Amino acid sequence: MSSPDVPSTKQQARVAALQWGLVQAFLLDTFAQLLRNYYRATTEAFFPPDWVTSIQFAAPFGLVVGGIGGYRWVTNRNAATSASAHRSRVVFVGSLVAGWTLAIVPTMAFQSILGERLYTVPFFVLPTLTAISVFVGSYVLAYRVGTEWYRQNRGRLLGVVAGAVAGFFLGMAGFVAYGEYLIATRTNFSLDGGLGIAVVACLGAVGGYVLTERSGTGDRAVEFLVIFLPSVLTLSLLMGLSSVALAVAGISVPGFNSSLTTLFVPIVLSLGLASYLAYGAETAVYQRFVGG
Repeated sequence: MSSPDVPSTKQQARVAALQWGLVQAFLLDTFAQLLRNYYRATTEAFFPPDWVTSIQFAAPFGLVVGGIGGYRWVTNRNAATSASAHRSRVVFVGSLVAGWTLAIVPTMAFQSILGERLYTVPFFVLPTLTAISVFVGSYVLAYRVGTEWYRQNRGRLLGVVAGAVAGFFLGMAGFVAYGEYLIATRTNFSLDGGLGIAVVACLGAVGGYVLTERSGTGDRAVEFLVIFLPSVLTLSLLMGLSSVALAVAGISVPGFNSSLTTLFVPIVLSLGLASYLAYGAETAVYQRFVGG
């Protein structure tokens, strides 16, 4: 009979499925990104060959295949199912998802500093090096950092990540809104919000650290992330698909195809929903999914 402190096999299998699927999708996407930037830096063509694009399009397929393999790995009793092994998988998955989401922030900063030189030799490898750093950092945090150190700093780490993610998407929403304002009021303008978005993400990280330090717990921060990231991805996808469907059907809805609808609205709605459920209703989606 298993210890009550050890999550159920189903909960462990869910996390293992996420781990395997995310790793495969991450590796495919990172490899495709490196090839795409390589072709852009070394040839006159702006777009890479079709076979490079197909690698990136295969990332969701890798997520599914890896997820099935990870799930069966646990349910077939081939994996360690101790509480410590499960904790390591949870930390790895969370770190990889958060790091992958925020990896665009340093890339934006690089582009603001280097401009088009980012896509020349040797600077084109910087986005890939950022992605590799995310993967290595996730592995070190999950499998090489002492349990006691992680327990002591967990709240601060989660607060920083939640604040950075919220800041990044708030920066994106602000950039979209300002861009739409310029489109409506000017006929000629130049807009680059990369550095501004990076700064807002950094300020959000500082704010998340301060708030979590005061509250003394990171449970609400991780709950916010678990609700917000799927929400913003799902709403953005639904808005995009709805826009395409209306265009195919020949139905014109004023303003629906703008970035305010496809990006700004999903971000604002998701931030409001995640904030309310995590900090107001104090839901426990994270605990129910992973156990403990």
